[in-house]
Amino acid sequence: MKDEYHSSRMNYLKAVLKKDHETKIKELKKLIVLGEKLNKNTTPDKKKLEILIERQNKTLGKKIAPIKIEQNTLVKKTDNKKTNYKFNAIQSIYTFENTIVINYTHNISKDIVRFFELKQKPQHKDVYDLKGAYSHVRGTKLKIKGVEKIVVGQFKSDTLRVVIANKKNLKTSFSVNNKQVVISIDDLKKTTKKTKIISKTKNESVFVKKSDTFKNIYIDRKNSIKTVFTKNNTIVVQFNKNFSNRDLKYTAYKSNNRYQDIFDIKGKFKYAKPIKLKIDGLEKISIGQKNNSTLRIRVSDKKDYRVIYTLKKRELVIKILNLKNTNQTSITPALPYANFTSKTIVIDAGHGAKDVGAVGPNKRYEKVVTLKVAKYLYSILKQRGHKVFLTRHKDRFIKVNNRTILANKKNADIFISVHANSVPKSKAHRIQGIETFFLSPARSERAKRVAAKENRTDIRKMSNSTKKVFLESLNRPRITASHKLAIDTQAGMLQSVKKSFRGVKDSGVREGPFWVLVGAQMPSILIELGYISHPTESKRLYSTKYQKLLANGIANGVDSYFSKNP
Repeated sequence: MKDEYHSSRMNYLKAVLKKDHETKIKELKKLIVLGEKLNKNTTPDKKKLEILIERQNKTLGKKIAPIKIEQNTLVKKTDNKKTNYKFNAIQSIYTFENTIVINYTHNISKDIVRFFELKQKPQHKDVYDLKGAYSHVRGTKLKIKGVEKIVVGQFKSDTLRVVIANKKNLKTSFSVNNKQVVISIDDLKKTTKKTKIISKTKNESVFVKKSDTFKNIYIDRKNSIKTVFTKNNTIVVQFNKNFSNRDLKYTAYKSNNRYQDIFDIKGKFKYAKPIKLKIDGLEKISIGQKNNSTLRIRVSDKKDYRVIYTLKKRELVIKILNLKNTNQTSITPALPYANFTSKTIVIDAGHGAKDVGAVGPNKRYEKVVTLKVAKYLYSILKQRGHKVFLTRHKDRFIKVNNRTILANKKNADIFISVHANSVPKSKAHRIQGIETFFLSPARSERAKRVAAKENRTDIRKMSNSTKKVFLESLNRPRITASHKLAIDTQAGMLQSVKKSFRGVKDSGVREGPFWVLVGAQMPSILIELGYISHPTESKRLYSTKYQKLLANGIANGVDSYFSKNP
């Protein structure tokens, strides 16, 4: 019923903006009935309804009739099956290595999975029926090397079916952990070979089996280093190209009562900053780019553990011996935060086509900057495992009130609108900085000015009284969540760009009545990447390096928000 109430509230707000009086009256009646059932104060809505009906009757020359609120305006309550269907909502499905990963929005147990086999010549089929529904199942295509076919479909309204079909009868298994089901194809590639490893202290031989399948969201396919992760007592570095001993420098020494084992690896890893590596029993593992061409991994502890490593063509395995917890089988994936789950994110690149947005020196257009940063952000978030959508992929015009339609349709967790700021030429040299806005009544002249600039392409106009009614009707919990998202995103951007660019100004987090955020039914923010009117800042905004740093900072802020607000 709460969902119906909020949906009706949103429909009312849209009707206010469109000046659709009939819909306003209809939705207000619904709100009053739903509000009374939810024990909410409906007096303000009743007063609004009286005023609307009075105006309507005056226009039509009729007497004011008593207000009648029909109970049949309510949406019927869902039955138990429908409730169960919503409860078992599936958030995302994807493959990694030899596994199929299904993420739920809530904790689950093994009894939601039913498995059986079918032998239909010429194929063997392993069938997994999972209680739950996935709204994007039609567009989902899964593929694993070595498996002929994987089919995913909504078998029933509350049952998702995953079919693994192959001529050879493959062995499969599944595991359930908190909000995740992982289906593994166990016998795709059996690795029985053992690799000889040279110790740093003596010419001892140690044998380690190839690491098992792992779950890792950070995969860099552009640079030389593909990924880094930990498993049990090992650190694994995988490469996108062949790697040799001359590309690795290893040193070990004691400093400040700590034993240090340092691996300088030739190459670049895009996600060296966000990831955190950890091995139980070991004090610290640090990872970072020593410079643009060298990744450094440092193992540090009070105890002098023996560290050995093996190097294959495309994999470096570093093993720490004699740890207390080496018998544990848990994997520490290189994830942005603990208990990571994939989220649905919609990114809106501001302006487009005939609406160029703000224009800076040398004809630098806002619409160009916003699209490029939005695309970089799209790629980063997608590589991290999120489900991401863009309101526009190219230079095209989209009406302001249509930009949140995609976010609502995809049931997005957050909505981000990307823009660049500007001021008149007389102030262009003085005003600069990054700032992030969330939808709320503007409290400062600056916020009002920025909102007016971004709203100018929207033909909707409101009287002061209508604005007041609209702003009072905003969903307070959503405003609070948007405020938190804005704070984390602003911090992420500043931290990212200040490493490479001096003098970047923090203009803070602010409130503002931006119409592009009005229709979003989820936490939403509007980012001003900087002032395209400022001579120095406009050059940066047109720089690919700066755009990528901004996108990476926004992505870090998004993950920071989700880590604290799962």
